[in-house]
Amino acid sequence: MAEQSLERSLPLVPDSSYNWAAQSLAIGQEFPDVETCRRTLKDIAIALHFDLRIVKSDRSRFIAKCSKEGCPWRVHVAKCPGVPTFSIRTLQGEHTCEGVRNLHHQQASVGWVARSVEARIRDNPQYKPKEILQDIRDQHGVAVSYMQAWRGKERSMAALHGTFEEGYRLLPGYCEQIRKSNPGSMASQYPPRLWAVAYFEGVRYGHFTLGVTELLYNWALEGHELPIVQMMEHIRHQLTAWFNERRNVGMSLSSVLVPSAEKRILEAISDARCYQVLRANEVEFEIVSTERTNIVDIRSRVCSCRRWQLYGMPCAHAAAALISCGQNAHLFAEHCFTVDSYRETYSQVIYPIPERITWKEPGEGAEGGSAKVDTSIRPPKTRRPPGRPKKKVLRVESLKRPKRVVQCVIDPYLECMTFGTGFGTVEEDFFIDK
Repeated sequence: MAEQSLERSLPLVPDSSYNWAAQSLAIGQEFPDVETCRRTLKDIAIALHFDLRIVKSDRSRFIAKCSKEGCPWRVHVAKCPGVPTFSIRTLQGEHTCEGVRNLHHQQASVGWVARSVEARIRDNPQYKPKEILQDIRDQHGVAVSYMQAWRGKERSMAALHGTFEEGYRLLPGYCEQIRKSNPGSMASQYPPRLWAVAYFEGVRYGHFTLGVTELLYNWALEGHELPIVQMMEHIRHQLTAWFNERRNVGMSLSSVLVPSAEKRILEAISDARCYQVLRANEVEFEIVSTERTNIVDIRSRVCSCRRWQLYGMPCAHAAAALISCGQNAHLFAEHCFTVDSYRETYSQVIYPIPERITWKEPGEGAEGGSAKVDTSIRPPKTRRPPGRPKKKVLRVESLKRPKRVVQCVIDPYLECMTFGTGFGTVEEDFFIDK
């Protein structure tokens, strides 16, 4: 009751966001078709807060009046002879009624909601029904239900990006476009050992997380409401920007190692000054400190403290041995920490995909489409559960397992180390236990 009394007390003002200069009604005004006429009148009715009653609507005429008894407002639109346009023949444009005195409006249909939010959804597919509810109330002074907002968004998404069924139908053609514009990107050329932790055959150098997995997951989450082709395009765009940004960063570096590795080497060189170095032969050294003695072999790149083997870069003991014999400690880090390796990793270019209008349907053969006539992909069979859709994201942090305090030592632009090169490179966040 309190909400209803509040709604009745709200002042009724025209919608300030509506372009009245362009849409004011006048006798002789033309519309390209009857649907445009109907939509325009609905928009005007909602903005001026009065209910519209359609008296007659067919291929040749459209007649509407104010739904309040005794109100003279009335419009008659008829088809122009010989052309597809409609024009206003008669118009009584004054209201004597008080209009709609609450936030609920009969003309605020799902289709109207879809048209109202289309521009916003084009820029932000993550536009939520709750936000739609609030924005429509603020901008138009109209209250719609959550289900109307949700269905309006679904209809607008389908108009902008197509349906999920259409997305799966286009998937074979999209894969063919990827093969044509980025040759080799879809071959067994990149086996699981290059991108899956379980199959990785190299040395991990103290790395226990795979940051690129979370990054790809977040990109997929951003586009999960889009059809499959649009979601893949969103991920491709993110990868293109990601590679371009890091390619530029790599070209700006002038050091031997990436900044994170450079920092660790400099720290090791600084700590090496407090050690006493005893040289046994050309490659073996005894590093003496007040705490303990360590053995370093610079040929095998090992130290008895095992930090050189674990992290792939000379520890303080190794740095002391290398400096004592005139060697550059930077050159004894693993190749994956070098700027050359970083540049090589992001050297490959991700080429753009042609516009969808240039694709040919599967079975048409020639260039642009799939040559397989029987290639057909259908969306998975799913049944939408009743009620409001739920979106629950399972995060790693939510898993019940003991947590360790870790410290990140990687530069924001160089937050990953690489194993191998190319588009299938495995990259991992660089963490050290405190």
